[in-house]
Amino acid sequence: MASTLLITTLALFFVAALFEIGGGYLVWRWLKEKRTWLYGLVGGLILFGYGVIPTLQPAHFGRVYATYGGIFIISSIIWGFIVDKKNPDRYELIGALVALLGALIIFYAPR
Repeated sequence: MASTLLITTLALFFVAALFEIGGGYLVWRWLKEKRTWLYGLVGGLILFGYGVIPTLQPAHFGRVYATYGGIFIISSIIWGFIVDKKNPDRYELIGALVALLGALIIFYAPR
């Protein structure tokens, strides 16, 4: 049961990150790169989905968003590597791992 909860909550965190980063990326391209308004519309709809996903987590708002911050950091670095073809330096990797560790402690520490 505990492993199912762990997998489910981590999946929700990473799906939320994908929605926030993906939606934000489309809005970024619309505004910064002068893409068609459709980029902005689709990006905005995806960002709305991002706003819904964290409500599925079994914890209170503050804990969910604090934890999500660490997941978002590591997800942003992964996004940059895959989509933008930017290799993270060692400090980005170390910082992301520290943030991720902190996030996991915040959310999963026994209480």
